[in-house]
Amino acid sequence: MFEVKYYKDYRHNYLILKDNGCLSENVYQRKMVSENKIRGLLDSQERFINGEVLLYYEITSKQCLSSIYGGKTIGMEQIKKFFIQLKVISDILQKYLLDGSCLVLQPDYIFQDIATGEYFFLYYPDPEEGNLPQLMDFFISRVDSADLEAVEVVYKIADLISREQFVLDEVLKWFQDDVAGGKNKNGLESADRGMLFQKEDCIKELVNDKFDIENKENTPNKDLGHVINKRTLSRIIPIWLLGVLGAGFLCYIMYFYELSYKQEIYLTAGWILAAVLILSPVVWYFGHMLIKTGRIVENKGNDNRIEQNLYCHGDDYANNEMEPTEEYSNTVYVPWTENCENKLYSMDKKSKCHIDLGNLPLTVGKLAGAVDMVINEQSMSRMHAKFSRAGLDICITDLNSTNGTFRNGIRLAPNASEIIEPGDEIRLGKLKFIYR
Repeated sequence: MFEVKYYKDYRHNYLILKDNGCLSENVYQRKMVSENKIRGLLDSQERFINGEVLLYYEITSKQCLSSIYGGKTIGMEQIKKFFIQLKVISDILQKYLLDGSCLVLQPDYIFQDIATGEYFFLYYPDPEEGNLPQLMDFFISRVDSADLEAVEVVYKIADLISREQFVLDEVLKWFQDDVAGGKNKNGLESADRGMLFQKEDCIKELVNDKFDIENKENTPNKDLGHVINKRTLSRIIPIWLLGVLGAGFLCYIMYFYELSYKQEIYLTAGWILAAVLILSPVVWYFGHMLIKTGRIVENKGNDNRIEQNLYCHGDDYANNEMEPTEEYSNTVYVPWTENCENKLYSMDKKSKCHIDLGNLPLTVGKLAGAVDMVINEQSMSRMHAKFSRAGLDICITDLNSTNGTFRNGIRLAPNASEIIEPGDEIRLGKLKFIYR
């Protein structure tokens, strides 16, 4: 087992591994991973402290698998991307004459940049630390039971590993068969070229697959209202001008010609038609604007209600009267540690967001889809902190955040956990909360 420490300086977070004897023996591998930036591996630095060899792995803005999937399931697409990138890094390691079995395939040491979806592996020159069976146990425990294809693949791979018949190329052929059937979108190449895919293109596709779609959905259409107004005016102005011209023509006839009774009836009908042509576009335009304004107000109200439901989980207990359990004269004894509400209440006057800790585990951050609760605050990391239960206690874990997680003014080390108690002040980035 590794002796792991986490360290944070001004701009970087590091995972530190001590020498278990293999770093001193495998100097070539140690130098190759520390002196070269190998794509797909965590960047590492070699340091000598007190006569010991230490490897500092940079994990800034990255999350380990156990943190990402601690509260959600893994689907087929995630499994495909993982094994495809595992194949990519295995082939790259061969160019550097590095042993692929030295990749530490444990959930706590496999990291992902959740902004891009790219995986980063930890290389440590000790083949015995690979532990692929432990990784498959993690996949089995977190696989989406509703995704039958993912369940089948995970159990097949686990069976191959248990029989010591696991070959990565054979597993990727299952995904290649999906490509032939039109199911795969990860850009695998044909087997005629001797490789399943091109390494660089594959990673780029994996990085951009998800976020191209999200960018299209999230790109604001700033000219939409302007286009609608131009289209509306282009329809009603010709009708209005026709009515004005008709009214002018009727005025000309009325003042320059002497009309009979029958002709005056026709003239009156013409005035009615001109009035309809003039007034109906005006009424229609202003009615359309009023309806549009009403919808905007309604949408804002819905957004406010959604935001309140998302962040402000309510003060359900605000009006509840506490029943005394024991009375000493006129003083009521309240064992509030047992009756705590398990909520974090914001102390920020501008952002009144409450975090309900009734349903754990709960991850908090600003990247929608990656966390259980989204808080749109610039000082928050994409995955900032995690709340979990340890027996009867509630723990807070810093998820390698940039601006830090604080308990009573003391900053937690990256990936460190601490028990929180009622009355504690919790700070996530710039947001301050009080635990009750």
